[in-house]
Amino acid sequence: MIDGRENGRVHLQAMIRPGFYPALIGLTVCVLISITLVVIARQLPDVDLPGTMLLAIPAVGLMMVLIGVLKYDSLVLTAFCLIGFVRFEPAPFDLLLVLILVIGLVTGQLTPPNFKRSPLIWLGLWGLVVANLLSTLANGVNSASFRFLMITLYVLVLFMFVRMYAINPQAMRWLLIGYTIAAISNAIPVVLGFFGVSLPILVVAWSTRGVGFFKDANVFGPFLAVGAFWLVDWVIHQPKQRSEYALLLVAALVMGIGAMLSLSRGAWINMFLCGCLYLMFLLHHSPKKGLFLIAIGLLLILAALAVFQSLGLNDVIVAHSHLQDYDRLRFNIQREGLITGFTSPLGVGPAGWPNAHSLYVKTFAEQGFLGLVALCILIGGLVFPLAKQALNKRGKTNMITAGVLLAIIAGQLVNSLVIDSIHWRHLWVVFGLAWAYLDMQEEKKEEPVATSKVEQSGIIGCQP
Repeated sequence: MIDGRENGRVHLQAMIRPGFYPALIGLTVCVLISITLVVIARQLPDVDLPGTMLLAIPAVGLMMVLIGVLKYDSLVLTAFCLIGFVRFEPAPFDLLLVLILVIGLVTGQLTPPNFKRSPLIWLGLWGLVVANLLSTLANGVNSASFRFLMITLYVLVLFMFVRMYAINPQAMRWLLIGYTIAAISNAIPVVLGFFGVSLPILVVAWSTRGVGFFKDANVFGPFLAVGAFWLVDWVIHQPKQRSEYALLLVAALVMGIGAMLSLSRGAWINMFLCGCLYLMFLLHHSPKKGLFLIAIGLLLILAALAVFQSLGLNDVIVAHSHLQDYDRLRFNIQREGLITGFTSPLGVGPAGWPNAHSLYVKTFAEQGFLGLVALCILIGGLVFPLAKQALNKRGKTNMITAGVLLAIIAGQLVNSLVIDSIHWRHLWVVFGLAWAYLDMQEEKKEEPVATSKVEQSGIIGCQP
């Protein structure tokens, strides 16, 4: 017997999907976004934005809405192709995320998480929200704290969106392809820029550090590392033709070299730790694949050394590898931040401890014990189940393995010891992918149980 409520829900979705309602909502969002863009652009120096943009941007927006309604995955792919272009804010990716989130919720393209399936993740997520709100209210609201609070809530929404969208391998594939396109689109200009190719946009800061289309080299490097390791994981675990195989490896090497050219010591440690942890999981399951990863790692190191030598960066690298005066200043700020966290139970509020240069110190100083505990619970809710999956030979989907996901997260978390990464978009994307991956594995476990129950009920129902 078919449930009438389920039948009505299906009928409603059939009406909404191709209907006018999502397009109207999307167009309204586009109009608001366009007005915001115009206001922001007119406040920037040397920007002469014609008033006709008020009509042009919603028109383009309507096209994006129609694409989203008819080809939702294509719009998601477009958005994630732009995740690496964040020289100004709100970035194009941020605006598109609002659009795909609205369209996805209205048309039923997004799958809400099961509250019972991931209690620690939910506890950590809502704990972070509550900690941020409490610290804001306790310390008073000003423009800086309100802006910082909104950005924090935004990246948590991004985290939730990735989980709701990437819950099946095909959707995860679109997201990862878009991310990789954004990463390689950042890496190639940086490598070319170092070799003297003139580009219309500055992608090498201070003539020595690759920044790509980011503001900060310390974000650029870790961003590329995610794309590089996913491509390597894809090459290792998916059967391909040699030409495709070689092309993907070259792309991964270019991203790896780009990350090295950020001259971010945190990014270097990030990649080294990620590589070692990933190697450990590969050797555990397949020594042959582990040896292949070692070969790729050696090739990357040799290529990076050759690039550094040809660019004359050896002295810069040696000087950069030593402890600098600004490092001592950062450690002092971190020590004072820890003291502030212990003396301010609710924290000093969002944006109250700038330049903390540590995700954990900043969270502790600004959101107090509750914020730090909530962050650790959320991370633990992702990392420990992933570790269990990574040690399991079946711990993979068609798109990514638990081993590389855990290695990437570990690298990013260690990187976050020396830099405040709370607003890194790619960090929350990786967290969201891990959550989606874990839920996919849980669904696989539940399918045989559900099938067995259906079969048993069918047998019982057939008995005279």
